[in-house]
Amino acid sequence: MRYYYFNPFSKQYYFPKGFQDYPILLKLYQPYKWTAKLMWKIWLQVSLFRYIFSVNQLEKVFPIKNIEKYISSDSILAFSNGTIGVEQKISVLGVDKNTGVPFYIKYGTSDVARKNVFNEGIVLQQLKNLSFVPRIEMSVNSDEGFSLIKTSVFLGDKVKNMNLDDKIMQILFDLSDQKIKTYKTFETSLRTCFAHGDFCVWNMLKDHEDIELFDWEMGGEYPLGYDLFTYIFQYEFLINESMRFGTVINANIGMIKKYFDRFQVTDWIPYLKEFSKLKCYIETEKNNKDLKIHYFELKKFLENYSA
Repeated sequence: MRYYYFNPFSKQYYFPKGFQDYPILLKLYQPYKWTAKLMWKIWLQVSLFRYIFSVNQLEKVFPIKNIEKYISSDSILAFSNGTIGVEQKISVLGVDKNTGVPFYIKYGTSDVARKNVFNEGIVLQQLKNLSFVPRIEMSVNSDEGFSLIKTSVFLGDKVKNMNLDDKIMQILFDLSDQKIKTYKTFETSLRTCFAHGDFCVWNMLKDHEDIELFDWEMGGEYPLGYDLFTYIFQYEFLINESMRFGTVINANIGMIKKYFDRFQVTDWIPYLKEFSKLKCYIETEKNNKDLKIHYFELKKFLENYSA
C-alpha cells in the first residue's frame, strides 16, 4: 500500500492511501504552530504534493510484522516514528475495517522506550476507574526486544491553549487521589502525589465539555504541583517560545494558591523550585535542548523569586 509522509523534511508521520475515508487517522498529528498548520493544510489539500512525498514499502520504515500480530488482518493504519532520542517510540493509530472501531498502539525498542511503554500499561490498568483515561486493551513485553501497548481511542477534538480552570483543576485533584504503583518515582523531601507527568494540551482532547487525557508513559509519583506547573509553563515554552516567568506566574497565581490550599500547603514556592529542578534533570536526560534551556532559565529566575 502507498503511504504519504508528513512533513517532507522530517518524514515523521505516514498516512495510508485512502486515509480520507478514515478521518480519525488524522488525529495522529495535531499542529499548533502557524507554520506547521499551513504546511499541514497544503499537504491535505494538494494530492500531487502528497504523492511526491510517498513510499510503497513501509516495512523498511516500521516493524509492521510485529505490530500486525496484535491487530485484525483487515486494519488500516497511520504511523508516527516519534521524536528522535533515547525515548523514541512508534505510535500507530488504526481502524479495524470490519468493526469500524479505532485503536491506538505504542511500540518501543530501546531500553528507555520499553520501560516507558511498559509503565504506561501498568498505569492505565490502575486508572481504569477514571472516565478521562483511555482503556488499556493489551500490554506486551516481548522477548523479541520490544514493548507494546494497545488502547482505546478518544474521539474528542484537539484542545487549544485553554486557560487553567476548574475543570483542569478537578482532573489534577482526581489524579492526586490515586495510589498507583509505577516505575516513575523521584526523590524529594517535599510532599508527593500521583501525576500524569506530561500534563499539556497536546495530550488532551475535548469531547463536548469533557476533557480526555492520553499519553501516560510518564505517569508516576512527583512533587505536588508537578502537573500544574507543567500545564502552566510547557505551552508557554514550546508554542509561544517565551520566558515570561513572572508574568506567567502572576497570571495563574490564583489557581496555584487554590491547588495548594487543597493540600493545606501555604508556601508553594519550594514546590515550584523543585519542579524546575526536576524538569532540568528530566529534559537533560532526554537531551531536549529547547526545553532544557527554558527550565534552566526558570530555575535561575526562581533563585531570587518571592510571591
